[in-house]
Amino acid sequence: MKLTHVRLLVDDVRAGVAFYRDALGFELTEDFGEYVQLAGGSDIALALFLRKGQEDAIALEPPGDRALLGIAVDSVDRTAEELAEHVVAGPADQPDWGLRVVWVRDPAGNLLELYERIPMSE
Repeated sequence: MKLTHVRLLVDDVRAGVAFYRDALGFELTEDFGEYVQLAGGSDIALALFLRKGQEDAIALEPPGDRALLGIAVDSVDRTAEELAEHVVAGPADQPDWGLRVVWVRDPAGNLLELYERIPMSE
């Protein structure tokens, strides 16, 4: 078994592409209009798919905070400044986790934790 991608179900694929590609620097690798895949520096792809397209295959529950994407960045503070309109909390040190984090929401409302490593508390 191998995890190949994480699929976010969105109402506006183009807004998602603008956020993940243009704001976060992911590379658009596949574009089928209502379904796109992006590469973010790992072997796992991030896919965006129109919610309506997924609903055609299976009934969906209402969206909500059931998952969080963790994304490593070079500088939490710089990233928070660049994404200021999307920030919902932070930046903040979490020494028990060994992380400095900022939490943002993408255009579809998905929660992301952008982080950099810091020394853990003892």
